[in-house]
Amino acid sequence: MTIRFAWPALLAAGVVLAASSQVLGAESFETPADEPPGASLSAAQVSGANFHVVDPVHSDGLMHHYVIDSHFGVFTAYGIDALNTRLREIAALTTLEHTSEGQVVVESVVRDVRGQAQLVYHVARHPIDTVLGIPKGIGHLLGGVRDDAQQVAHSLTSSDVGTTATQQAEQAFGLTAAEQRWYARLHVDPYSDNVVLRRAVARLAKVDATASFGLQFAPVGIPFAGEAEQALDDVETQDPAVLRRRRRESLLRAGLTPQEITRFEHTPLLTPTRQTLLVNAVDASKRVDGRAELLRHAMSLQSEDETEVFLQSALLLQRYQARHPVKRILAGVRIPAVELPNGHVAVFGAFDAVQWTQQVAAYEQTLGGELPGGAPREVWITGTVSQRARAALEERGWVVHAGANTELGYPAP
Repeated sequence: MTIRFAWPALLAAGVVLAASSQVLGAESFETPADEPPGASLSAAQVSGANFHVVDPVHSDGLMHHYVIDSHFGVFTAYGIDALNTRLREIAALTTLEHTSEGQVVVESVVRDVRGQAQLVYHVARHPIDTVLGIPKGIGHLLGGVRDDAQQVAHSLTSSDVGTTATQQAEQAFGLTAAEQRWYARLHVDPYSDNVVLRRAVARLAKVDATASFGLQFAPVGIPFAGEAEQALDDVETQDPAVLRRRRRESLLRAGLTPQEITRFEHTPLLTPTRQTLLVNAVDASKRVDGRAELLRHAMSLQSEDETEVFLQSALLLQRYQARHPVKRILAGVRIPAVELPNGHVAVFGAFDAVQWTQQVAAYEQTLGGELPGGAPREVWITGTVSQRARAALEERGWVVHAGANTELGYPAP
């Protein structure tokens, strides 16, 4: 579960906007309007067994801020991909409740975390006090990477290396065999940050290590993307030590140094599942120069929101590469960006609904300043782009591809 407060976002927005206010001048900007959940979601996503998405849904100019009110607590989700993850987890919890011991265990866990859930619900009901603007991490994602090497170096002091190494070891090897079986049968990420799910699985695994083999699964109707499905299958079916060795071999082939591989493995936001997803994406780009840059950028991510948007943007790039040639991955920007054989620059963003807010305009200005000068630019966006945003981007030289998954032949989430 994630609880967001206003001040980090407000401070980040203030710094960016103050720096660019003279350039942006009196330009006309949009104010994202609240929407009913059905405006951006299917019926299966709006409500189902034990959950519904809170009405209205707020937006920040790039993403929707969803709040899911469920029998198991209140969860937030930054964007539709994060929402789908939460819905799969709620379906898994519903499944657990149907086991002989599950109902008592799940209800006990929910009581334990109820105070935090109530605070999240306050966020949903009083958004003006708590959620304003684009989260700080997304601004970081859209910035340059000139200081990334320094950030990564300072992010791992000698004591930090020991701490993060222990955390990663616990992630990779800390699950019992019974817990691994539960997660595999539920088909959800064993490294999820969903506190309710993790505690429920841990307690049930101790109570009855074999009960998971008779589960009656709750329908979810939200399939995984093919790349995420493959990464989850790898984590569920392969020995952690074998999978880690395979990842290391791929990282070496991609061009990371042994020291960088250690940093990659010890980056707290990169769980084993996320590492596998990224390594699989890099393996699919064997003929593309600069593959290691994508991995280096991943090591500098600073928040859950930023990490999820980065991963989905990297998957969008992977899908593009399956259909179009790519010359090299660019090192100058953190969000996935490439140079094409024709000299164009293409940027890939997993954003729900782009509108031309003052923040978005400021981030576009910052991003544009980090890209190679003079090259024609394309932007591929998974979601929608408002007419005002499209016009503003085209005025600045961008060719806009909205609904990019559909254009590339992949079903929208």
